[in-house]
Amino acid sequence: MAKEKKIGDSVGSLMEYRNLAWKCVRCGLCRGVNPEKMIHPDHWENCPVGTKYKFEAYFAPGRHELVRALTVDEPEVEVSEKMREIVFSCTSCGHCQENCHPIKGLEPMNVGLALKRHLIKQGHGPLEPHHVLIQSILNYDNPWMSPRAARAKWAKKLKDLKIKDASKEEVEVLYFPGCNDSYVPELTDVSQTTARILSLGNVDFGILGAKERCCGSTAFRVGALEMFEKYKKANVEQLNGLGIKTLVTACAGCYSTFANEYEGELNFEVMHVVEFIARLIREERLEFKKDLNLKVTYHDPCHIGRYGGLYDEPREILKALPGVDFQEMDRIREYSLCCGSGGGVKTAYPEVAMETARKRVQEAKETGAEVIVTCCPFCEMNLKDGANAESEPLEVVDLLQLVNEAL
Repeated sequence: MAKEKKIGDSVGSLMEYRNLAWKCVRCGLCRGVNPEKMIHPDHWENCPVGTKYKFEAYFAPGRHELVRALTVDEPEVEVSEKMREIVFSCTSCGHCQENCHPIKGLEPMNVGLALKRHLIKQGHGPLEPHHVLIQSILNYDNPWMSPRAARAKWAKKLKDLKIKDASKEEVEVLYFPGCNDSYVPELTDVSQTTARILSLGNVDFGILGAKERCCGSTAFRVGALEMFEKYKKANVEQLNGLGIKTLVTACAGCYSTFANEYEGELNFEVMHVVEFIARLIREERLEFKKDLNLKVTYHDPCHIGRYGGLYDEPREILKALPGVDFQEMDRIREYSLCCGSGGGVKTAYPEVAMETARKRVQEAKETGAEVIVTCCPFCEMNLKDGANAESEPLEVVDLLQLVNEAL
């Protein structure tokens, strides 16, 4: 039995995966739900890009083949536009590795990230759409080409709350909204809702406001390792100097990055907000007053599920909300279907993201739910796009919005 390894653990260079790549026997376990866990045969496939294109090259064994071909003394293939598409269209959802590593010890998702970095190092990346994101982070500390001064604009609208400036005042908890929940108009309500919930729970918290910078997740997922390391170093120095006990974020990407890529370098605990709110509920610090009268299903985001193991906490919260009828989809927890937008795919290959989102929305509809609940800004945006493309769209909401409404 291979040693346990979390999705999101450190990723090595391409040469480090050479021997592992030779151990892939193309058994196909990486492609779908573990047969012992499969509920319905229609929901067996679980690799977003492989399922779309139907060629072996797009599945994990294809990435292993590329490693073998690129690491011999005289590379057997030349980098082409098709190879770039194969490498950069992977969502890095981690499902292939979730299946393969416990049994065979292989790391197919990490191999995919190593391939992205290898192509960039060789001058074959980043892709143009990703280059725009990276340049924006360098210029503005966020991928949305928005000014640093606007990062805390969402907080200024909460005139009834006195939110502390963690760069000037001591706080126990730093709330780190991240780039998406700070700048994307459709998502800033998540930041506002989080602040309200923390206040109702009498949490001593603050924000960095304009002094908050990107965690580096976007750069890391598209393979821009050098840039990621620059942001990581600056963030570690800044955050460790605050004297906080806990960093809380509502962004699954930020959570995954701080918990995995920064692991061992931070002097405080890192928690996703659903983990933190579940704790507040257990401590009876939140009192739910409103019956929601909703039938919902829950979508597990890759970056708090497979990357972080947070499966129970969001379900605990849903079951604690008055009047919520919670129905599970077929593919859940470690076998959840990715929303399709991760790894820079929504930016570079929107058709892959959309097709995957529509499949997930259809699966949600089969539960009879009225609402899809999730807790990741990328999942929320992409699932909304998929839902709105249907003739009878489902509503997609962040779990915090339901918590706030019930309070």
